[in-house]
Amino acid sequence: MCGIAGAFYRNGFSSEVLLKMSRRMRHRGPDGEGFLFINQDQYTPVSGSDTTANCFNGRFNWLPKSSEFHAQTIQGGFVHRRLAIISTDESGHQPMLYDDRYWITYNGEIYNYLEIRSRLEAEGFSFQTESDTEVILAAYKRWGKSCLDHFNGMWAFCIFDSEKKELFAARDRFGVKPFYYHQSASKFLFASEYKVLLASGAVSTELNEQAVFDYFVFSEIEYQPEGFFEQITELNPGHWLTYDLHSENLETARYYSLPFVNESSNCKYSFEELIEITREKLLEAIRIRLRADVEVGSCLSGGLDSSTIVGMMRNLLPEHQPLHVFTAMFLGKEADESTWARQMAGFANAISHEVEPTAEMLLESLDELSFALDLPIWSTSTFAQFSVMKLVQKNGLKVVLDGQGGDELFGGYAPHLYFFWKGLEAQKRKHEMQAFGKGASQFRFKQWLRFEGVFKTGSRLSSSVYRKYFQGLNLLNSEFYAQNRLRFDKKDHTNWSNLNSRLAWEMDNSTLKAYLRCEDRCSMWHSVESRTPFADDHVLAEWLFSLPGKMKIVEGRGKVLLREAAKPYLPNSIYNRTDKKGYTTPNNEWIRKISPELKDLFTQTDISRFIDLKKLDLNYDKFFQPIDNQDNGRIFKFISFASWYKSLNKLSDKD
Repeated sequence: MCGIAGAFYRNGFSSEVLLKMSRRMRHRGPDGEGFLFINQDQYTPVSGSDTTANCFNGRFNWLPKSSEFHAQTIQGGFVHRRLAIISTDESGHQPMLYDDRYWITYNGEIYNYLEIRSRLEAEGFSFQTESDTEVILAAYKRWGKSCLDHFNGMWAFCIFDSEKKELFAARDRFGVKPFYYHQSASKFLFASEYKVLLASGAVSTELNEQAVFDYFVFSEIEYQPEGFFEQITELNPGHWLTYDLHSENLETARYYSLPFVNESSNCKYSFEELIEITREKLLEAIRIRLRADVEVGSCLSGGLDSSTIVGMMRNLLPEHQPLHVFTAMFLGKEADESTWARQMAGFANAISHEVEPTAEMLLESLDELSFALDLPIWSTSTFAQFSVMKLVQKNGLKVVLDGQGGDELFGGYAPHLYFFWKGLEAQKRKHEMQAFGKGASQFRFKQWLRFEGVFKTGSRLSSSVYRKYFQGLNLLNSEFYAQNRLRFDKKDHTNWSNLNSRLAWEMDNSTLKAYLRCEDRCSMWHSVESRTPFADDHVLAEWLFSLPGKMKIVEGRGKVLLREAAKPYLPNSIYNRTDKKGYTTPNNEWIRKISPELKDLFTQTDISRFIDLKKLDLNYDKFFQPIDNQDNGRIFKFISFASWYKSLNKLSDKD
């Protein structure tokens, strides 16, 4: 797990640009630092201040020869910041060279690299290291772009072919690892984070108003390649990119789409067989994500997803090996799940570490959170995640597993009930509809009805519907709102005819990817690698999407298949839980406490192009003092956006 960046200029540039990019992402890789300087046919590995001393006497030809960084004019180059997880010695240093032709800077983990390596060795390939990085390069030499089809894991990398003078970059199937780039008439740059590109000095902080509108109105973050910054593009999940240094031609293409079946598909397995197969695939997904040369722990909320991971980890790890788990708790609050987390930790004989985030801690950390996340966020749940990753770092671990993606695979959110119902209704399966109604009444039926009310208003979503449900939208700048109002015409949220089609959309460059972005920034800010077996194991995902939705939601209850598959690894108290909290915090209570201290955020004159500051000032106390504790995912966005907007000056700071 690392941070990557690169820059290529037609007329050359100072190598100090790469140094500034490296400094800006040190949090992603404090264990090592490496550069590759490219000039014509000269390729020079260069060290930085965080390059480990053992690199300078190493035998590998990609290692730097001295401990000095010499500023010079170059045509192109790579940056790599290392968080050492696999092959932690100098053999894992990057940028890495293979076959005297292919250079790589890589962020992520290919969990099945041992199996791929064995296959390549059987075909005559040889390896100098034990790293997964070298396996990627060998796989690229063997299969070209099709190497991506062989990988199971999370990745964002860029390979430079020194013979073709071509870059090949790729991102994992579901977007666990980030990749952003900037292209203009004379240059091409890429990096793991927005702030790294901004630090280069080549990219401005000019905002894309359409992305800001989608954030406030639709709660969408990075659903389109054109994100918050006008001059930065995101490489979408499941896509590759090529850039020809001679022609300066850039091409992107999709290499992966998640296949899924519809509700009318027959299933050849009994439910008992489905449980057993699902259990086997879950265990395998977790088993290969335990591969590391450092200790691996887990986040534990007390919910079904994280408890399943912890229970299966305990089963897969040697009995004597310590298992550390990390939990956010909110004692005395409705959002608190620490009781369940402690029960699960005790059942798994795990060493439990707990943190209790508070409103005061949020207020104190808001500036740091905004800078770390790169973009505004939806709610304070991300701060709880941020606090847990800080706790992981404090306890000396570099790797944790996390349960992100379980709901998208197994159908665990309230809206999933609506789309499951649509599938039943379309096929006129009345008996199942009756059974669903009885079960759903005990499974957040009110939430489902509210969701149904929004989506049955019309064939397309309208501004009036949104303003009715989300009153805070009236506080947006009227001109900004009017200029982007036509974006409602592009939002048709009624076209998912059944559960699997909705879940596949969530897995594909939408809600899951947005959650994974927060996962990446929260963990990497604290130099922690977060592994998500539910979110990036395509074998597991493809298995579950080969099953009709009726295998996931049974009598109005979601995630039944996961619950039954995980049963042997859970205490009865977790297995029998029927409530679902999600990863929640006392969001509205916190907002009530901290909002009086944040009024200055809304005196930034530039922000008035998005928010009607006069109207907000008149309604400030009412808006930021919500009566109930139900987080609607709208109020905190104003605070987060204002705080993030304030951080833009820091984001573009070049030093």
